[in-house]
Amino acid sequence: MSGTIHYRACHLCEAICGLEITTRGAEIISIKGDKADPLSRGHICPKAVALKDIHEDPDRLRAPVKRVGDSWQEISWPEALETVASRLLESRECHGADSMAIYAGNPSVHNYGMMTHPQYALGYLRTRNRYSAT
Repeated sequence: MSGTIHYRACHLCEAICGLEITTRGAEIISIKGDKADPLSRGHICPKAVALKDIHEDPDRLRAPVKRVGDSWQEISWPEALETVASRLLESRECHGADSMAIYAGNPSVHNYGMMTHPQYALGYLRTRNRYSAT
């Protein structure tokens, strides 16, 4: 089986298993456990194998969408981020900072950036309401 091998970590749970993903162009040929991964040592669960199905699902969202009437319209990332930011600010102004909450669970608690810099990502909400799977 020829193709390009990519080494990644599965993001679906706290185990963060090492993956060896073989691709040919945009097509995923196989997903296997990375035997050189020091933690998972080549073992993966059915969720990691199913990443191929998720990637290829015809119903998978591949761009941001917003509701327009009874349907969904594809929008750009800048428009999506601007919409979310403005609505968060509007909600905070109308209902106060504690009307919002932060949930830190899988897989965000295993993201290095979220562990070391959460004040930049979440601190600006200034809410006391924080929840976690741990």
